[in-house]
Amino acid sequence: MTTLDNHPQESGRHPAATPRADLRILKRLVRRILPARAHSELRRVAHTRRLNRLPAMAVDAAPLPKASEISFPDIFPGDSLADGWQKAKTSISEVFQYAPPTHAADPESCRAIYHLIRRFQPRSLLEIGTNRGASTIHAAMAMRENRRECRNPAPPPRLVTVDLFDVNNPATAGAKRYRISTPPAEMLARLDCADLVEFAIARSTDYLNGRETQFDFIILDHAPAADLAYRDIALAIKALRPRGHLLLHSYFPGKKPLGPHERVNYDSYLAVRRLQQQGAPLVALPLSPLPWPTETGAPNLTSLALLARE
Repeated sequence: MTTLDNHPQESGRHPAATPRADLRILKRLVRRILPARAHSELRRVAHTRRLNRLPAMAVDAAPLPKASEISFPDIFPGDSLADGWQKAKTSISEVFQYAPPTHAADPESCRAIYHLIRRFQPRSLLEIGTNRGASTIHAAMAMRENRRECRNPAPPPRLVTVDLFDVNNPATAGAKRYRISTPPAEMLARLDCADLVEFAIARSTDYLNGRETQFDFIILDHAPAADLAYRDIALAIKALRPRGHLLLHSYFPGKKPLGPHERVNYDSYLAVRRLQQQGAPLVALPLSPLPWPTETGAPNLTSLALLARE
């Protein structure tokens, strides 16, 4: 998946002629010279400063469910959805190849997204960050099953997935950046889910800001900086219908890795913490570990987290 707020637009100029390109070159040199831990700490300090300089945004947490009302054993109820998941998994595996695990786009985290959508049965779903379409496909398959079980869905279910790039055009920089071999729209068509999904090309803040349309469920990919994650989360809460659900894709409690050699993205954690510090009664509920073990029997880790209110 991707973040949508700080990717440069195509300018038509040679990259070396732009200050942004010079900055990218400098960052690559710094990464090569500094140890990974030192570089990560410098990045955290810079992002924290940018976040603290950002004007506070008013957040009303009322649309979110109370933390006490969310029970993961009820969301992941063992065998009750097992047959449907196995059928969906078989169909998905015929059209989609998973990238190396990132704890938010690995097969088991995608399975968790499928179960969440099956459990909460949202009529409208917004995904910020399409990327290769992993979450999109699993959410759409779950919505397809929900529709099949409801004879007269009104309004009909819909999923809007937003990305800065046209992910369905292999010639675009975005498709090359995400290493997309098969456009998500093509995979959805092969899975008989194309009519459920609408693709939008926009920056996340532009899409979320001032929206009149609200959603039952929103999936937020991690932003490339804490200040962008802060804005996305605040705007996403406003875009929720009452008792809607907001899923964070990359949430690392305490800025700690989930496992050994794990690369931590702390921007969503820093964003939620600042919202809490300014008085928003928010609670992040990590889904890790998932209730089904890995093939080796080890805990099944994920960076997914539901956002709720106290």
